Amino acid sequence: MNPVTEIVLATCLSLVVFIVSDYQIPFVLALVLLGLVFVARVHGLVLKLYGAVAVPFAFFLLLIQGILLKPTDPTALYTFGSITVWQSGFEQARLIFLRISVLILAFLLFATTAQPQRMRIALMEKGVPSKLAYVFIASLQIIPEIRDRAGAISEAQQARGLDTTADVRTRLSSIVALLAPLLISTLIVANTRALALNARGFQAKGPRTYLYEVSDPTGERVLRYLGGVAVIAAIAWRLLT
Repeated sequence: MNPVTEIVLATCLSLVVFIVSDYQIPFVLALVLLGLVFVARVHGLVLKLYGAVAVPFAFFLLLIQGILLKPTDPTALYTFGSITVWQSGFEQARLIFLRISVLILAFLLFATTAQPQRMRIALMEKGVPSKLAYVFIASLQIIPEIRDRAGAISEAQQARGLDTTADVRTRLSSIVALLAPLLISTLIVANTRALALNARGFQAKGPRTYLYEVSDPTGERVLRYLGGVAVIAAIAWRLLT
């Protein structure tokens, strides 16, 4: 799929679930996205990242919305001793959680299936400035790259005798020892990328010839328009109901 189509659909789905007030719509969309995650065979990484964010978020959301906040409708859903889960708070927490789940799954699916090179070319073919396209792609890649680089530096320090699994004081000192090479290596990589981009005519004017050809079939263009229509329909439905 064209990366632009993935960006548009992920954005439209996120907008729709935040516009509608019925929890069933984000619930169905979350199930559809989970199915697509398995079809794309990226379920291992996506579910791991989703669980790391969604599980603590659901716990604190239920704690705040369902238990701690005073409800407008004092109808108890569950009572455990002195702890009461209010029905209105639970319903609000459920809606918020499903909305965030659709947002996370949509963009995780996009980030794990879209190839950076194809994404940059697709964005530039749609009229996005080359600098903006590069910043957008670099923002998606920087966190995994820093994480991998930090892991490599940590393993190298452990191989040289630095204990990173001891008490809190030792761990803090190991973090300080990790930050300096991590920052220096990040700056070196940024400088290397800048030199490579200049050598490839990154700021050159006029028509460009791309190494990869990113197709944009009619069906995907129709799908993008349908995504926009779905957002408009959701706004109209929310205003009329």
